[in-house]
Formats: sequence, structure tokens, C-alpha cells
Amino acid sequence: MQGLNVTEKGLGYLWACLTSYTGACAYLMLYVAALLYICVFGSRREKEIFIPCSVFLILTVYNPVAPVILNRFFDVNSEYYRFFWITPVVVLVPYLFTRLILTVRGGRERSVITVLILCICLVSGNFVYRNGIQPATNIYKMPDELIQISAIIHEDSEAEYPKAFLEYEYNMQMRQYDPKMQLTVDREDYLNAVSTPYTEDMLEDEAHPQYRLLAFLVRLQPVDREDFLDALESSKTDYIVINKNNPRDTFLLSAGLKKIAETEHHNVFRYEVKEPYDFELVDYSVVY
Repeated sequence: MQGLNVTEKGLGYLWACLTSYTGACAYLMLYVAALLYICVFGSRREKEIFIPCSVFLILTVYNPVAPVILNRFFDVNSEYYRFFWITPVVVLVPYLFTRLILTVRGGRERSVITVLILCICLVSGNFVYRNGIQPATNIYKMPDELIQISAIIHEDSEAEYPKAFLEYEYNMQMRQYDPKMQLTVDREDYLNAVSTPYTEDMLEDEAHPQYRLLAFLVRLQPVDREDFLDALESSKTDYIVINKNNPRDTFLLSAGLKKIAETEHHNVFRYEVKEPYDFELVDYSVVY
């Protein structure tokens, strides 16, 4: 997960993930309360359904030792928190709320219980409109400038699948918006770049030329001009899109890249790849 590392956090990694993804663990506390209710007042069938899986979760997913042990065999930094979304937590809490409403007799009492449950739901999470309601400006629900940049690159490129280096937010959004845009940097490399400076060994790694691009354009570490251009060539990167506040724009021009366009907040540069790579989609129709 971005900004969190099992090795650094140790036993605190689980709590850090829960705090980041469940609103200070309020929803988890609701799950615990619902589980206690089922243990005391639940029917035999409800106990058979919810208690065994909950015991399993407590011993595994919600055991602070689990991610530390798993990390010895697998890299769980970017995957462990996903368990929270596929567990019975999201089933038991709404089930119990529904059960409480339906088992109360009398319209007045049922209305009171419903209002109380709604209040609990409201105060136990973050409002989706806490930063104000921002209506979408296009049907894709993406920044207009991102769509503009995509159109600029496709119009300029002769390739059907051009390859581009974009800064973090646009890199994450472009992969959702434009399936024909190849991305130089994948999600995991960007997440690692946020918190980890690049060592000399990493910058000299010929198998990962994107490290040099991230070090120079994102972390603003020094990289030789030839090493930078070699990284562009090795990664077959056709375009670089950086914010106008990025201090590397002058360097890119001096290194031979051409600024083909600028939008409100970004500059778009083109690099002439000496040996272009013709990307082709995998033909899955021949797979049986």
C-alpha cells in the first residue's frame, strides 16, 4: 500500500492499513459489535454461518502477525489490504442492521431503530461529499485536461499504441481512460517511487530503465543526460507529460525532445525513438 511497508511497520502494519482504509477502524468496530450480537442473540443457523468464518478471519486476516509472516514469502505491501474488501465484514454488518429493523414490531419503534442505524452509519465513516460535491464535466468522469492530452498524443503519433510517461495522478487515470495508451511506468513502480529514493545500483539496472526516469522526473535525483536518453530509448517511451511546475522542462528541450503542445497545467514532449517498437495486442482467440 502506498506509504506503508510491512518491514518498517512490523506488527503495526495491520492497524495502519485498517486506519487508512476503514476510517479509523469504525467499520471494523461495527463488525465486532455485530459478531458479539450474533454470538449472544443469534439463531443457531446465523451462528453456523457467521462465527466459523469470523474465527478464521481473526486468526488470519485480522491477526497482526499474519502480514509479517506472509511478507517473508511474498511481497504483501501492495496486496494485503485487499483482504478487507472480500471478507464477510461487508455482509454481516448490513445483515444485522436489516435484521434489527425487521424484527422490531410497531411502525414507530421501527422508525426509531432505522433512524438510529442511519446515524451510526453516517458517523462511522467519511462523507463522500466532505470535500464538496463536484459534478463530472464529462461522461468519462476524468479530468478534461487528461482527455485533451490523450487526444494530443494520438493525433501526433503514427503508432496506434503510443507509449507515454506521465506523472502519478495522470498515470493512474490514463490507464482507466485510454486502453490504447501504453504507460512507461506501472502502478507498483510509482507507488515504490513515492517513498523510496533510487540507489546507484537501481539506476544502473538495465532491466528497469524506468527507474532512471522516475528518479529524474519525479524524485528530482541527478541522472546523466545520456543515461536519461538511454532510459527513454530502452523503454521505448515516445512521450513525456509533466506539470508546468516541474523544473525538468528545460532539460528535456536541451536533451533534444520536442515540446509538441501545452495544456493549462502540463507540457507534452515527444522523443523520437530510434528503433520504434510495434506493439501488438495478444490474440486470445487462439487460446483454448
